[in-house]
Amino acid sequence: MNYEKWLQMGKSKGIDDLEIFSERIRRLQLSIYQGKLDQHIESDVESVKIRGIYKKKQSTIRFESMDDDHVSMMLDQLKENATAISVEEPAIIFEGSPSYPEVPIEMFDFQAIDITQKIKLVKDLEATILASPDVKTVQSTAYHEIDSTTTLVNSKGLSLSRQNTFAYAYAIGVFEREGDIKTAYDIKLVKSFDAFDANAMAEETIRKGLAKLGGSSVPSKAYPVVFSNEMFSDILNVFTTIFSGESAYRNLTALKDKVGDVIAKDHITLIDDPLHPEAHFQTPFDDEGVACFPKHIVDKGVFKGFVHNLKTSKIFNLEPTGNGFSGGVRMTNFYLKPGDQSFDEVIKDIDEGIYITDLVGLHAGVKTVSGDFSLQAGGQRIKDGKLDHPVKMIVVSGNFFDVLKNVEAIGSDLKFNLSGVGSPCVKIKSLMIAGEA
Repeated sequence: MNYEKWLQMGKSKGIDDLEIFSERIRRLQLSIYQGKLDQHIESDVESVKIRGIYKKKQSTIRFESMDDDHVSMMLDQLKENATAISVEEPAIIFEGSPSYPEVPIEMFDFQAIDITQKIKLVKDLEATILASPDVKTVQSTAYHEIDSTTTLVNSKGLSLSRQNTFAYAYAIGVFEREGDIKTAYDIKLVKSFDAFDANAMAEETIRKGLAKLGGSSVPSKAYPVVFSNEMFSDILNVFTTIFSGESAYRNLTALKDKVGDVIAKDHITLIDDPLHPEAHFQTPFDDEGVACFPKHIVDKGVFKGFVHNLKTSKIFNLEPTGNGFSGGVRMTNFYLKPGDQSFDEVIKDIDEGIYITDLVGLHAGVKTVSGDFSLQAGGQRIKDGKLDHPVKMIVVSGNFFDVLKNVEAIGSDLKFNLSGVGSPCVKIKSLMIAGEA
């Protein structure tokens, strides 16, 4: 595509500044059910988002047809949309950061792997899980492959590009023992097809499923609670918005006006690191062309500040932080800094507690502004410093801001989820568990 021609076209129409954000995403999706291929979908889609400033108003249009006549029509529509805008907000096309981080690119060619090998992977995964005597069935077994290329150019001379290629697979097993039915899965994301191991993936899925069977509830009261690394990552993911400059601007976070305040225990450090080597992806620049870099959001319990895109940084008269994604403000590789204790060390001093490995209702049961949460949960009972037996039919309730002030121990088992949020296991002094009356 001739982006320079489009930029000149916009200039000729009186558009002051123009930015072109292009994404090409190629996908392959396979799924297996009862040993047979029941889904095979391939797609190759290119879309463009053009952001322009016309008469000091900023407007955005998106489209997929790339011919010049259509682009010309879209630019006219952009001008019309900008004219209709009445909100007074900053209109910025970024000229570029002084420098950009170098990110190692792993560009494995998944297309070079024969489709029969990919189908065999998911068939083997399903069959190995089904071989477990406690597995009733496998709901679905899936393989996803994605190759994406992002290009950003603008009228101020900025020209950037980033690329990602990866695949992931999983199977959802249904486990049953004496009428107790549970589901379990484990997602494996790889940057090279050779990194898949169907046997290891099946073993982890089976381990998770068996750990849930035979569970019972517990008496309702306050317990010491340990969240698994996966579950605390999910909790952090829900609450990322409270650290956003967009939420501060719209009064949707209790942290507004609390920069510099102590909001957590001094061993709590929350970091947004787009370049973290252990995360699934490393991102050199955001969708607005701002260079990404690591930043401490909470440092030893002290709230250091919000993350921003171009608009919110202008509103608060601060430098942008490289967090402008998808038209808003978003974290990239946000994580809780791990401690040095193993999981066994984290739970060893708990006489009676709960280890949570499952949470349900992470959106409906969470109020991000107040921090309150009430979530269906499951996991394991902790007794005399060891995992005792599965726990089900409980509800864990508390407040996120109180949790940050009551973290007693942090594990060393940092793990990032597919949303780019990471955490080790975390021990909370006390949370209310609703179970048996």
